[in-house]
Amino acid sequence: MGAYDFNFDLAADETFLPQPERVRALQALMPRERFALAPKATDRAAWDRWRDDPFGRRVLATAREFAAQPFPEYNNATWLASLEQQSTTQINAVLGIARKRQMLFLLAEAIANSGEFLEVIRTDAEAICRVNTWTHPGNDLKRLNYDLKTVEPDLVSVHFAEALALTDYLLEDRLPASLRALIRTETQRRLFAPLRQRIESGRDLYWWIAVKHNWSSVCLFCTAHAAVALLDDPAERAWWLAFAQAHVINFRDSFTDDGFCTEGVAYWGYGFSHYIFMSELLRVATNDAVDLLAEPKMARAARFPLRAEIQPGVYPAFADCNLDVNPPLWARLWPDNRVGQPPLPVAPLAPGKDPMADLGFGVDALVWMFRTRAPRQPVQLSTPPALRNWFEQSALLICRPAPTTTRRLAATFLGGNNGVNHNHNDLGTFTVVLDGRTLILDPGLEAYSYRTFSEQRYESQLLNSYGHPVPRVAGRLQEAGPEWRARVLAKAFTADTDRMVLDLRGAYDVPGLRQLEREFLFDRRGAGSLTITDRVEFVAPAEFESALISLGRTTIEGNRIRLDDGHAAVIAEVTIEGAELAVSTDTINQPPHPVRVALRCATPVREAVIRTVITPA
Repeated sequence: MGAYDFNFDLAADETFLPQPERVRALQALMPRERFALAPKATDRAAWDRWRDDPFGRRVLATAREFAAQPFPEYNNATWLASLEQQSTTQINAVLGIARKRQMLFLLAEAIANSGEFLEVIRTDAEAICRVNTWTHPGNDLKRLNYDLKTVEPDLVSVHFAEALALTDYLLEDRLPASLRALIRTETQRRLFAPLRQRIESGRDLYWWIAVKHNWSSVCLFCTAHAAVALLDDPAERAWWLAFAQAHVINFRDSFTDDGFCTEGVAYWGYGFSHYIFMSELLRVATNDAVDLLAEPKMARAARFPLRAEIQPGVYPAFADCNLDVNPPLWARLWPDNRVGQPPLPVAPLAPGKDPMADLGFGVDALVWMFRTRAPRQPVQLSTPPALRNWFEQSALLICRPAPTTTRRLAATFLGGNNGVNHNHNDLGTFTVVLDGRTLILDPGLEAYSYRTFSEQRYESQLLNSYGHPVPRVAGRLQEAGPEWRARVLAKAFTADTDRMVLDLRGAYDVPGLRQLEREFLFDRRGAGSLTITDRVEFVAPAEFESALISLGRTTIEGNRIRLDDGHAAVIAEVTIEGAELAVSTDTINQPPHPVRVALRCATPVREAVIRTVITPA
């Protein structure tokens, strides 16, 4: 559906059909009736305890606010306008509201048990089902889904289908018979029937079945949850669950063995939360016989935000990640709070933290409400932050200050390759954090557009290497693709310093480039410092520059650059060997419009060294 996503056919000797023996085993273990990750609304002992809880009151208050507003303009006209104008702004806004209303009104009705929200649930569902296709226009550029020539469910489709299935399961006979029939007709037409036909034929299979990123966990979980909540035939429910279990392994493969999420911290929140949901669905289905989070690799993946946190509340924004990313607290706490014995040592959650405060009104709310040991008395892993975290397979280094460091200076350094999920061309990128403020940064994702996931992706200054604090070599930016990679030449970690050297020649298509090494030296002594040293050698003289990227105010005095965001500031002192230093600034042409400070060799060089020493101001 994107530029590089294509449906595929299986070879004659291959099949994606779930194994019959696995289907039978699951059916034998599963509840005899339909089930879901929350009890039916008729289970008042389960639901009534939330009516006077602060979260329940927030659900009801928000639902009443939304019920007083008209259904958003999620309709055929908006869908077509998005495609015609090549703009996702309006369609994404109305889609988000429509999806939020689905689960919000369902939660509110289950909590209130009054019939107050039944009518808006019905009219919203009917409005959603009037849209020609649930497939996002950005995934249907030829209008084949809209014109009903094919059905290719995407993230939007599976979320709509799951919410409708849960509505039928939780509310049952409280819904009009006509709405329950509509839910079954539309979920079959838009999800179950076309997907099963492709699985059984092995032809024109949806590309997301085999991908190794968040679409895998999201699409498979939503499909499986919809199936077990809606379908009456136990064998059919087991079939869909077995299919999802067999293929969610692809999402597991998106993590390195040390638990690193190549999609970045934000997509960990989205993709891994759905892996949690899938794990809990299988636990419910099998009475805990199957536990996806018991696997050592995924247990490490569950701790990824804990290990990636640079300073409290500050995370690296590599890949498509927002700068203020805050992985859901409930998901970070999940390994220690899910039903079952939590790992030790654990401690009560710090005062002022509430995992229910950042819950949405979706499945995250359901699993926290009904699948945790004590949702109002959560615990957390009681381990102090390490001096560093090193993810060797992806070459991400996170350096933190020591207890004796007089300033809270921290930094990150990233190698790897330029072909990861949600990739940015950023080999050798680094960030600097002082007192919780990111002063030299990776500027994060761009506002998604039709270009973002097209062949024109790297025209974006936020996604290509121009918008990252990495070298520009002979006027060239870094190349995209897994073959363009950095190689770790050296690393040495001690209590006082962390040193790492990358060979960056493999990131640039510059035939005359003999050497390009970037050394990262983080020093915890005194107030702390970071030194970035770039060494370059060409066959013949060529242009060379390094860069700093910042959202702070930039003050340049000779070779001394001050980056100040009004709360914290660092000084970068630049020295150069082999040429005179020329410093210039440019503003990246996309929000959040960071400043790029170019540290250039004033004339072409055969050999040069640019050294930047960064210290707290």
